[in-house]
Amino acid sequence: MLRKTSIFVLALLIAITARSQGKDALQRRVINASHSTRINDVEMKPWHLKVNFELYGHDGKISNAGTLEEWFAGLTLWKLRIESPAYTATVIENGKGYYRTQGAGPIPSRILAIERDIVYPMPMGEDLTKTVPHASRLKLEKTSLDCIQLIEPPVPDSLFATFCFDPSDGDLRAIFYRGSWSLIRKKVGQFQGHSAALQITARVGNVETEAASAEVVDLSEITLSDALFVPSSDMEKVTDVRTLNLIQTSN
Repeated sequence: MLRKTSIFVLALLIAITARSQGKDALQRRVINASHSTRINDVEMKPWHLKVNFELYGHDGKISNAGTLEEWFAGLTLWKLRIESPAYTATVIENGKGYYRTQGAGPIPSRILAIERDIVYPMPMGEDLTKTVPHASRLKLEKTSLDCIQLIEPPVPDSLFATFCFDPSDGDLRAIFYRGSWSLIRKKVGQFQGHSAALQITARVGNVETEAASAEVVDLSEITLSDALFVPSSDMEKVTDVRTLNLIQTSN
């Protein structure tokens, strides 16, 4: 009887250890992806990014289109330029504060979301120990993806994103928020050792309804110029920068 009990306890410990290792591996995969897909990390050399984007209305027609350009030299040293029929402005952060073209108002959330989806698509804290990972499979455009959702009870599952990876190369291919918003990374490349989205589609609500699409036309290292991050005379100091509502559908 003692021998059977010992075997049972040993089997239970092995099962618990396996589950723990599986949980750790899933959490580690997500945090690694958060770092590897982030091109504005502190280790990055200065770069220039140019993106052509289109926003779509509920009828599927283009409601706004334009370009987004960013110059990055550090977490508090960057410049963002938006040009489109509905919104045009320049925003700068240079260590002294935020500056924006006078009278322009905050960058529309859907345009700012495009910048986020390309530059830092998986923002999260480093400590995932309180999260419970759930693994699943999802088919996207004929490719079966490995998906992970990190849930932190008692918060409802629907509030947490599901991250989906291509099993062939491990690249992040999609992020889904149940019933509200999704990001599809249709084309991915390597830049300074990071996985950079070169073509994306964002969707709101039903996964078949496209809200925005964007294509990177330039992502390259640059030589810094001090004048690049000096606000021009038509800019003013502001505090309402990077205010973002993920599921807003207006322009």
